[in-house]
Amino acid sequence: MRKLILLPFLLCSLYAEQEVSSRAIITSYDRTVISSEIAGNVIHLKKTDGDYFKKGKVLVKLNCDVYKAKKNKVAIEKNIAYLKYKKNKQLESYKSIGKFEVDISRQEFRKQEAEYKIASINVKRCNIYAPYNGRIVSKKVSQYQSIKPNQEILEIIGIDNLEAKTFVPSSWLSWLKKGEKVTLNIDETKTSIKGILKEIGSVVDPASQTVLVRVSLSKPYENIIPGMSATTVFKSLQK
Repeated sequence: MRKLILLPFLLCSLYAEQEVSSRAIITSYDRTVISSEIAGNVIHLKKTDGDYFKKGKVLVKLNCDVYKAKKNKVAIEKNIAYLKYKKNKQLESYKSIGKFEVDISRQEFRKQEAEYKIASINVKRCNIYAPYNGRIVSKKVSQYQSIKPNQEILEIIGIDNLEAKTFVPSSWLSWLKKGEKVTLNIDETKTSIKGILKEIGSVVDPASQTVLVRVSLSKPYENIIPGMSATTVFKSLQK
């Protein structure tokens, strides 16, 4: 009977829960550089480095007068092409023209429809909207500056989906599992926050024998921003 009672205690001692840690950097899932898809003059660019913005708000406006004028011009040409096509369809019914002339006018109308869609897209490109809640990392142009297509305007970073990246010894792979709960002690704020192990890297670095681990931070995480340092604490069952 005494042996049976001691067995659970022996198992606990063999597989004791231990805390191990690694250094981590706070990053964001959302980080990008916003570029212009068209050429134009910047008429609205109020945000600067460090400023917050909300998803869907206008970050940049370009002077759109030329693009709106082109859209109106193409709209008129589209209407003219439609009238010609409609007239040719009627003449065909009277046997006044052949099918070839009707097909040509129909294709011309379709061409003008495509031109109108392109002009409409360019008008929409005059305003650049925030894709998510975030902050400005760096402003690369100034208000009233003329820019070219594909020129970088703003570098932005999201604040709603933060994660921690850390490299851990590859020997931990024997017990490390996705979905495990961890604790992150933030250096700068002297606070702790919970997280969940989201992903384990696909390769082990042969030189350092470490593997990348990504941890999703549990909300809310006020005052925590990308770039901060932390200590990630894992709980493991080791012999």
